[in-house]
Amino acid sequence: ADNFSVTRYHISEPYVDREVDGEQPDARLAAEEEGKRLEELHKEAERERREQLEKAHLRGSHALKKVHLAQDRERLLKELEQMQNMDRMRRRHIVAQMPPQLFAPAYKRMEIKEEWQRELEFAFEDMYSEDRKIKGDLILQFEPQPLPAPSDRSQDNDL
Repeated sequence: ADNFSVTRYHISEPYVDREVDGEQPDARLAAEEEGKRLEELHKEAERERREQLEKAHLRGSHALKKVHLAQDRERLLKELEQMQNMDRMRRRHIVAQMPPQLFAPAYKRMEIKEEWQRELEFAFEDMYSEDRKIKGDLILQFEPQPLPAPSDRSQDNDL
């Protein structure tokens, strides 16, 4: 009980004020203003609804364009893949018709040329020796031929 304290406070101002102006607002004017306000709210709501529909239509058309572009891209990729496969087949066909010597490395081609040259030389030696009935090394069998007599014209050309 010692913890509680009591105070008394008196309000010096009056609780109720009297209205000095006795005029009441016109209810018809207030109703007209309220009607105008509600009409504006309805117009605003209608405008917002139309804007939302327009935005939804734009979003839908944009999404449709994206879908069409994706489909076009897929179709183009398939066409390119088919064209690439056709080109690859054509190139393989061309390569298959090429002679195999084109694909041999340079050292192998040189070996083939040297071997071909040796075969030609042996064939020539065989053909030459058949006519003369020569056996053995052809270099030793050849007889030296005298040089042609020099003429005045050849000396002029040499000079």
